[in-house]
Amino acid sequence: MASRARLEGICDYRLWTTEELIEAYAFEAKRINQKDREDAQRLIKRELKRRFDATLRLLDDEQTTENPKGTYRYLLNE
Repeated sequence: MASRARLEGICDYRLWTTEELIEAYAFEAKRINQKDREDAQRLIKRELKRRFDATLRLLDDEQTTENPKGTYRYLLNE
């Protein structure tokens, strides 16, 4: 399922799902313009790192004890 942001062509990676980010990273690997490819891949990695770091912090939060699926959904950005 595509995020609303991606369906509407909004290139704010914070709004994309984790699946969309990984797909976009793979797509960018085929891009001819090297600078555009590197820029997009760097931004995608930055967003994935931000998301993973936040998820790791949430693991020790009591909210995860109460609602582990919420933490998982946060990681996926669903």
